Amino acid sequence: HRAHPVRRSTAGLIQTYLLTERPESASTRLFLVAKGPNRGGPLTAAGLRTIFRYHRLKSGVLAGHPHALRHTFGTAMAEAGVDLAVMQALLGHAHVDTTARYIHLAPTHVKAEFDAARTRLRDRT
Repeated sequence: HRAHPVRRSTAGLIQTYLLTERPESASTRLFLVAKGPNRGGPLTAAGLRTIFRYHRLKSGVLAGHPHALRHTFGTAMAEAGVDLAVMQALLGHAHVDTTARYIHLAPTHVKAEFDAARTRLRDRT
């Protein structure tokens, strides 16, 4: 289990979910399947995509996928100048090169820092 920083308002929303919407379960996962035969089981990536698809169709907004949230988070961190090691940890990447996918939209100085860090890591091995 990894800890992630969240805003107070987000923590409040999570608390509301835990108290009012999360199914009873012995699972330690935060997000669980809410309906159907798998109720109370861990929400899978495929399950999350199904939820997004349902809401896209219902709302008429045909764009938007779960991975876009991750990409937006990674890009926002890069643009804010967050340390590469911190970004890597928050995104759960095993290798720093994977984090490069989120750097391409960042300002030049952030990309330069990333390239320097990647060079330092390669020089160690």
